[in-house]
Amino acid sequence: MSNTLLWIILGVALVAGGIAAWLLLSPQDAVPTAPEVAEPNVSEPTETEPAVVVAPEPVQTESAILVEPSPPWAIDGVVDLGEYPHSTTIVDVQVSWANDSNLLRVGLESPGTGYVALGLDPETQMEGANYIIGYVNEGDTFIRDDFGTSPTGHTADTDRGGANNILSSAGSEWADHTVLEFAIPLDSGDAMDKPLRPGGTYEVFVAYHDLQDGFDARHSRRGSGEIQLDPAP
Repeated sequence: MSNTLLWIILGVALVAGGIAAWLLLSPQDAVPTAPEVAEPNVSEPTETEPAVVVAPEPVQTESAILVEPSPPWAIDGVVDLGEYPHSTTIVDVQVSWANDSNLLRVGLESPGTGYVALGLDPETQMEGANYIIGYVNEGDTFIRDDFGTSPTGHTADTDRGGANNILSSAGSEWADHTVLEFAIPLDSGDAMDKPLRPGGTYEVFVAYHDLQDGFDARHSRRGSGEIQLDPAP
């Protein structure tokens, strides 16, 4: 046999063996397949309802207890700056006052070291006035609620069946002046006291002694003026 024929037979045998081997292989082994790739989960856009914002419930707390401040004044025998909203000068006596619906406060600053007095709503000179007179002696304050019994005379309310309606008082004495402070009701209900009305205007007179204390000495100077009370708050 020639060499050429031998090579032909060998090639045919190789081809036949390859075909047989291919037929014996499984399809999975014979042909590799690409791995499955999961498709993305793409959903149609949907309309969503707007978020509802819920406000937090208010927290209830106990209300603060309001404490009324102390009044910016005191009946202490000292007239401080700004203590009284009103002031006038009558025969060198500074008369300061303040009132509310029920109460009248007065501060008298006299240039003497004797007594000082204030008459409220007189009729003729001293007559008919609610007359408050006082003095300071060795650090003690003496004060009296009087009534003007005549143009030049006055008597203690308690001596005429009335009452002492001075609610509080205090005084101080210096080398060159005397201070007297007091508080009285606008309307005490006492027949010896004339009622005063908030918002009213009243004649007043003052008297003082340069040196002498007491309730009966004749004054060194006296004079009259006018005060107006504040309306009721």
